[in-house]
Amino acid sequence: MHVELAVSTDIAASRLDDAEHARAALEAGCAAGSFTVLEVVVRKFDPHGVTATAIVGESHLTLHTWPEHGSLFVDVASCSTREAARAGMDAILGAYGGRLLQRRADSMPLSSVPLVPTGAPPKE
Repeated sequence: MHVELAVSTDIAASRLDDAEHARAALEAGCAAGSFTVLEVVVRKFDPHGVTATAIVGESHLTLHTWPEHGSLFVDVASCSTREAARAGMDAILGAYGGRLLQRRADSMPLSSVPLVPTGAPPKE
């Protein structure tokens, strides 16, 4: 599993509050990472903000916007390749511009992820 997380700021509020821009950014991320798009869901909030998720065969690409702060959070998870996750993230960040505050990437084999049986509380 490959995960990329990023927070950007100094982005125009009008861009961050535009649901169609969010959809286009996710679609660009999916194309850049060669992901298999299953569904794209975009939710515009009142008075402002957008959350959008692309559910892909390889996992997901998600973004959340805070126009009132000029900020964007992006999460890309992929069981494909690290390069695919990186390319997806690059495309989404490129669609918004702004100043990158933080970006993290990690990879782990799925066999190392502890699984919790359905209905069982997580172990602390």
